[in-house]
Amino acid sequence: MTKAVMKIEKFERSKFSTDIAVSFAPEKEVKTPRVSIVFTSEEESRILPMTSEIKDGRVIAFGKYDPALIFLGFTPKKISLSFIFSDGADNGTEFASDLKIENIKNPPFHKFLSSSSREKKKALTAVLFSIASFPFRLLPIRKKRISFFTNRTDFPTGNLKAVFETVKDIDGADVKIICKKGGAKGALAILFKFLYLYMTSKVVFVDDYYHLISYVKKKKKTKLIQLWHGCGAFKTFGFSRFHKDSALEIQSVNHRQYDYAIVSSPEICDYYAEAFGISRRKVLPLGSARCDILADESYKKQMQEKFLKEFPQLCGKKILLFAPTFRGKGNGDCYYPMEKFNADRVLDILGDDWALAIKLHPYLKEKISFDEKNKNRIALCDSWDINDVLFSVDFLVTDYSSVILEAALLEIPMAFLAFDLEEYIEKRDFYNEFTSFVPGPIVKTDAEAAEIAKNGEYDIHMIKNFADKSFGNTAGNACKNIKELTIKLLEE
Repeated sequence: MTKAVMKIEKFERSKFSTDIAVSFAPEKEVKTPRVSIVFTSEEESRILPMTSEIKDGRVIAFGKYDPALIFLGFTPKKISLSFIFSDGADNGTEFASDLKIENIKNPPFHKFLSSSSREKKKALTAVLFSIASFPFRLLPIRKKRISFFTNRTDFPTGNLKAVFETVKDIDGADVKIICKKGGAKGALAILFKFLYLYMTSKVVFVDDYYHLISYVKKKKKTKLIQLWHGCGAFKTFGFSRFHKDSALEIQSVNHRQYDYAIVSSPEICDYYAEAFGISRRKVLPLGSARCDILADESYKKQMQEKFLKEFPQLCGKKILLFAPTFRGKGNGDCYYPMEKFNADRVLDILGDDWALAIKLHPYLKEKISFDEKNKNRIALCDSWDINDVLFSVDFLVTDYSSVILEAALLEIPMAFLAFDLEEYIEKRDFYNEFTSFVPGPIVKTDAEAAEIAKNGEYDIHMIKNFADKSFGNTAGNACKNIKELTIKLLEE
């Protein structure tokens, strides 16, 4: 719990916007504070981040918001305000206030006129897609139809795959799936299939930002559930980027149509509510479906055997997994500086007892190069689910990838190749202060990471504590929990 004294510094309303500033005098010095504002109406709540700075030992947070655009689909009569303050080491403490916003003005076309040219184009595109969806909207919802949509890969993986396999045996279930990798343009190829399933499904699951649902309004009786491909709360995303370099504006419909979002732990619910722009009550800590299998010993043995069958040259060796995330905006606009990881150098440091597995982010098109002499000590795992690879791993080298959460459940030691940490914090940032949050040493070079792996320089207790915080009591129970939710929604 973060202890501090709060003071309202500014609360000024103009015709449409409200300018707010608040200060916190913390009990102890803080280096990476995080402040969010909570808007609560009669029926909904929404969390948005504030810009913060440290001045004379105090944390000053400020932001400008349009109250009419806070909630999706309605304008409340009154909004109450509270604030969440964290020193970066925990998920923060909520501070109540007497501030209220009333007499909120929302004239016709206000949302459209106040948006950027990018959002205006999206709104116009949404009109066209709505016209295209009209004949499909006339079709009845199939009471037992469950659909899955993903644009991350061309085949089901991760949380999407785990839930798909779990719910398909629900009595009478009519389960459909669309897997089409790519952005909005690529989605046009499956537009009519999407519209048919979206308009006839009782429950819909997605595992990332799915472009088409931002352009097509769902039916009220269709329940849209975000599974999200990662687990825990690590890097900021979605509306948590508001006031930073995010393209998302306060009125954007991105993410905000979700009826529920499934997360891995009660401690991170507020982070996801903020990121998705949805009410706290819609964030359910049911667990990470893709992580249930990590507790299955028979499956673990099966994957280890499969791994060695595909990569027999690694038999009898310790395996270091290199699994970085991308830099850039996302799918179609991302990269990784491959020169920062030299596979040949790493193998030279590790010695003959070690081999190297490489699993790059699905969005990345780059490849790791290596000398021909080392091909029998390297496994390229592009086609593998990252969880399945982890069963055969002795050490993980990553940077800012959420794979650290799954690795922690398996008690895999790890090091963080964070050569651009300051830049990454500036551009992307984290929900918690990075250096005190991650369960392993932070290094600047691949050589340092290899030395740590070779010499066994890590704290297994730190890894166990990290896993407990990230998963709570949901580990191993997520698929069962999500299946029960699905059955309940199908019966409504």
